[in-house]
Amino acid sequence: MFGASGYGANGYRRQDKGRVVTGLAGTLSRLMAAGLVGASLAASIPAFAEQPDPPAAAPLTGNAGMGTGDVPLTTPLPPVTAPAPRAVAATPAPVSPAAPATRVRGGVDSAGDTAQTLPLTHSAPPAQAQSAPTSTPAQPAATIAAPAPAATPAPAAPPVTVAVEDPLAPVAEAIAALLATPETVTASKKEQEALVAFYGARQNMPVFVGLKGIDARGKAVIARFEAAGEDGLEPTDYAVPAPKPGATASDLARTELKLAVAVLTYARHAQAGRFDPGRISALVTPVREIPDPTAVLAKVAYAPDANAALAAYNPTHAGYRALKAQLARVTGQTPGVVAVPPGAQIRPGASDPRIPTLRTRLGVTGRPADDNAYDPALVDAVKAFQEASKIKPTGIVGPSTIAALNAGATPGGGSLKSDVIANMERWRWLPRDLGESYVMVNIPEFLVRIYQSGHEIHETRVVVGKPETPTPLLSREMQYIVVNPAWNIPPSIARNEMMPLLRSDPSALSRRGIEVVRNGSGGYSFRQVPSERNALGRIKFMFPNDHSVYLHDTPSKALFQNDRRAYSHGCVRVYEPLKFGEVIFNLGLPNDHWTQTRIGKMFGSSERYVNLKQRFPVHIVYFNVVVDDAGRLAVREDLYGINAETKTLLGLNGKQRIADGTSTRGTAPKTR
Repeated sequence: MFGASGYGANGYRRQDKGRVVTGLAGTLSRLMAAGLVGASLAASIPAFAEQPDPPAAAPLTGNAGMGTGDVPLTTPLPPVTAPAPRAVAATPAPVSPAAPATRVRGGVDSAGDTAQTLPLTHSAPPAQAQSAPTSTPAQPAATIAAPAPAATPAPAAPPVTVAVEDPLAPVAEAIAALLATPETVTASKKEQEALVAFYGARQNMPVFVGLKGIDARGKAVIARFEAAGEDGLEPTDYAVPAPKPGATASDLARTELKLAVAVLTYARHAQAGRFDPGRISALVTPVREIPDPTAVLAKVAYAPDANAALAAYNPTHAGYRALKAQLARVTGQTPGVVAVPPGAQIRPGASDPRIPTLRTRLGVTGRPADDNAYDPALVDAVKAFQEASKIKPTGIVGPSTIAALNAGATPGGGSLKSDVIANMERWRWLPRDLGESYVMVNIPEFLVRIYQSGHEIHETRVVVGKPETPTPLLSREMQYIVVNPAWNIPPSIARNEMMPLLRSDPSALSRRGIEVVRNGSGGYSFRQVPSERNALGRIKFMFPNDHSVYLHDTPSKALFQNDRRAYSHGCVRVYEPLKFGEVIFNLGLPNDHWTQTRIGKMFGSSERYVNLKQRFPVHIVYFNVVVDDAGRLAVREDLYGINAETKTLLGLNGKQRIADGTSTRGTAPKTR
């Protein structure tokens, strides 16, 4: 019988079997007529014809398979039984090697089938068999003259997959038609190329839909879209309507490609954010990692869990995860505290219209509702709050204290939920891998931290740029350190500060150790020589970047005692630079056993460069909402307005979202 693979027991394809049997019948008829073959062999023909396929359309000849060209055969073949139904693309059954053929008279095995062993004598011919002419004498019984040598076994035919049209083929054809003009599917050129390449490699077969609509994988990605709010994303950005019952192949194809584009959009938003950060300012220049569209499609299409595969594009950083947990807590809540409006500092004993709100916020009672006096009882409450918030307990209500007070209803519009989401968005601007060791400066906290193997190993205060000369956001590599640095004063500072000072007091620059050097173009440049008075102090830590900013020492050490430390022209001044430097040296020059004393011995009047053997990233970031060590949300002043601008671009402040629109530069911060 024939196997499911399309091969007969003798190793032939079914479509060839009928042709072979028919040819054999014609050949045997002629051989019998010539008296060369007995009738018993002819009687064995039906045994060769087990369930053949219907004959081919081309006419068969009596010598089919023998290499001759007889006229078409008209003698009917024995009736056949219809073949059993075949599964689509069935795996071929293993084919056993053909047994060694036994040579038979007349070379009948040359037709191609496995040779049959002939009996030693002929049986009486069947009634329907053609008899020999009466004039021909009877032939003696057939005998075998000598043992036949074993023939070489016929090679097993290769397995064949039965080609049956896939029920989703019309959907694939519709997908191919839509992707013939990919610009109608998505506006992104990279996504167009990815869709064409990905579906082309699949012969345009769908991933997310089946004949009955959206399939299990499609439902998994939709579940992730619907849960996008857990990560501060907007579920409606990825909504795809389900096809109606009885949808056509074209409808299913359109749904398939809409889901594919939504998958690409989600992955891009989750990993790299929903807009180009440079639209806020030319000084916002993080290094984002935008996922490759083709890789996204392949990952989601073949992952065991498509929902989890998509969710994995969200940041994995500890700071992001902490904010995500807080987002779940504050979602749906209304602000639980009354916001204290921003304004000038409030000192003890002063009178200010914000005092009643301050009392309400801190729960201080016993005074009339319209009493604006900042009395001792309220001062004590403010000091206690400052100490708990890690703010110097002076009792003076300044920007840092107000920002911390407004943790439930922050200034600048919107709810606490909006501020959490805006800060989660900025985590997406960072590299997925922050580095085995790295330095992170968080501008709104006025702090720098050093991490190694996921653990904080050093923290200290910093001074950052003023709002009018802000510190840029970036990620670059720490490469070298300069001890006893000279300060080549930037042209903008020379023009705006040095020249007016020189005009008012010709000796002022020399007293500060600033040299005026005439350059080749006829202009002047200013250089401050290495010394204790140098604006860069005794050491600077270099991570080359387009903004010419770096971390450095400073002679103005008293500024580190202030809560709001925004005084520089954009560089980051480090408190206790020798302690900071000791950690940096040992990370960059491992096994050299650097100490503060060893670094201090390098101080002098000449610049000294120290190249790091191990480089590591420096990330200057802007998170004004963070989760502290106790697991509480801490809100800091939006010093440069970057958080407010982020909320505007995301539509979190009640205004129309413009995340996919044009630049809104000009509000915060400005280019120096």
